[in-house]
Amino acid sequence: MVDSSATSSFQTLVDKEIIKNLPNWYGLENWDTELLPYKSLYGERLFVLVQDFFKKAFKRRLFDYQYIEKTYSRLYELLNDKYSRALLIKVIAHRIMGYRKVKLPLNNTNYWSDRKFVSTLIKGNENIRPDFRNFTLHLFELNKIGYPIELFINPSSVVATFILKQYEYQKTAIPIKAKSGDYVIDAGGCWGDTALYFANEVGPQGKVYTFEFTPNNLKILKKNISLNPKYSNLIDTNCNALWSKSNQYIGYSSEGPATSLKDNRQDISKVITVSLDDFVKKRKIVKIDFIKMDIEGSELEALRGSIRTIQKFRPTLAISIYHNDIDFLEIPSFIEELNLGYKFYIDHFSIYRGETILFAVT
Repeated sequence: MVDSSATSSFQTLVDKEIIKNLPNWYGLENWDTELLPYKSLYGERLFVLVQDFFKKAFKRRLFDYQYIEKTYSRLYELLNDKYSRALLIKVIAHRIMGYRKVKLPLNNTNYWSDRKFVSTLIKGNENIRPDFRNFTLHLFELNKIGYPIELFINPSSVVATFILKQYEYQKTAIPIKAKSGDYVIDAGGCWGDTALYFANEVGPQGKVYTFEFTPNNLKILKKNISLNPKYSNLIDTNCNALWSKSNQYIGYSSEGPATSLKDNRQDISKVITVSLDDFVKKRKIVKIDFIKMDIEGSELEALRGSIRTIQKFRPTLAISIYHNDIDFLEIPSFIEELNLGYKFYIDHFSIYRGETILFAVT
């Protein structure tokens, strides 16, 4: 049951954040231009049109407290520190009002300095075009930032994964992260950056089980792992989609890192699912210490297929909750209802709508 006084305080904070940002009108300085279809004025106009298209929806939600309470207030109550709660208010305002009105905390001088700096880590002229938006994947050598890793990746992913450390929560006295010797589930392997990051963290006594099923992504992921033989034996690549049940045929459209499971139309590719519980049982995996999920809106279904694993091993969780508004309610509520004593934190790893991560630790 939601405490009424906490809800009142929550509403007041959302009010204040919205009112504070009403006069703002940002341009591309508040957008990651790597995400634009075209680096031109046309791209800017396109995003204005997109913003206008959703304008009515934003207005409907702006002071719809029933919607806001239902979607976000429970998570606000569950969060275990002031940083997470303050950040959630800013993320809510950004999701309601958009990048034109709200600038997220990460959009600062340090972030853009990091983005500029990583271009110095490009090795040679070889690159890969992954057939995703305007992305070009350059070969990066990461020794200068403390990772003995080479891989083909885009600049913003280098910043997110290896500099900001997207799957670590660093605001607690002891950081919440994968540690030496841990066995890690890397759900949403994409091009292999997170698998390599986790392999570096867990070391030779650890293991990383990465899940990626899109053929185009897998080709790049396997190439990147092959560039790093030091870690290749630590990474176990699996081509099924994590889901609540195994052996389901589910459709998907291949869209690089934005690939998501769709309905079962006949005109799209299909993948066979596996539940994490079945995977762990079949492979006789002796422990799971850390679960990361960034699977484009399928996180809750995958968690439903992981109940036995979570109950048995009580792993640290780093779960993306930004793909759907309702995930801010349903994912932490699902974990809480397991009654395993998890404490919750959030952080946000981009200057735009995406990359809000829920951390849960016992």
